[in-house]
Amino acid sequence: MNPDWHLALGLVAGVLLGLGAAVGIAAVRTGWLPRRARGRVVRARLWGRATLVVTASLGLQPLALALFGPGPVQFAASLVCGVGIITSVVMRQRAMRDRRRSGPATTPGRAA
Repeated sequence: MNPDWHLALGLVAGVLLGLGAAVGIAAVRTGWLPRRARGRVVRARLWGRATLVVTASLGLQPLALALFGPGPVQFAASLVCGVGIITSVVMRQRAMRDRRRSGPATTPGRAA
């Protein structure tokens, strides 16, 4: 079996995780957002922290598998990764919501 594709897949995953970490760090440090997220995100730094959490969660799983192999440590890492992904989704939702508004974005009119 030729393991060259394992190396290529690992390099691609490393580049994508590095790009995600760079975007998250830029959002936390400077408030910069990618173009597709600028219109919806109200709190850029929280969005950046969510990006860092999901990047760490996605990077931990293959790292645990490579270091410890399949077993209880890899299972525990997968549970931690799942919690991290759910946490990042909640953080992103909070980053897109305006905290000055307590209710919905539009108020219903009077019924006639």
